[in-house]
Amino acid sequence: MAKRRRKRASPPRARQVFLNIPYSRSYERLMVALTTAVIVTEAEPMLTFKLVEVGEGRLRRIMQALAASQISIHDLSYGHCRPARFNMPFELGLAYAERYRTGDHEVHVLEARPYRLQRTLSDLNGIDPKIHHRKPARAIHAVLGITRRPDGNPSTAKVLALFERVWRKLVPQLRADFSEDLFERELYEELCVGIRLEAFLAGLI
Repeated sequence: MAKRRRKRASPPRARQVFLNIPYSRSYERLMVALTTAVIVTEAEPMLTFKLVEVGEGRLRRIMQALAASQISIHDLSYGHCRPARFNMPFELGLAYAERYRTGDHEVHVLEARPYRLQRTLSDLNGIDPKIHHRKPARAIHAVLGITRRPDGNPSTAKVLALFERVWRKLVPQLRADFSEDLFERELYEELCVGIRLEAFLAGLI
């Protein structure tokens, strides 16, 4: 009797981390810092613009991104601008719905100031957001406390040095080659490739 060939196991899929953040020029440094930290933890950052639009609209893409991710990080620090922006709190609600639907979706909240969330979103009382003060170092520290790789994460200082190198050298090059908008799918994918390469050369992954 012929022996059955064993099906080769597929390599484990990288953890995906959904970043629910404002797509604003003033947020670009924090976006690059968060992306750098996620990649260094050997996870895959997921943003809605990475999903190809097939005519189903942004809401459908957000739900797909949440369903594909094991962790979501929601920055509510821009909900206090004028006019007020409600996208981030709305997407946070979708993430909690995904958490209760599947039972294994982690939800984390970022804010710029301590205690402000108690006034603006009291339904989350008892959940402590991670405060970044709009500083890349604090944002990186927050991500390193949220997602961990089996052999442990590098220090905040090492990841911050990597971020500064990426921001100073790689980001201007990508703007010149693609566009000024960092929240564009092709440019962002190249940014992630560049961060992985820099992290490898620095011995961080």
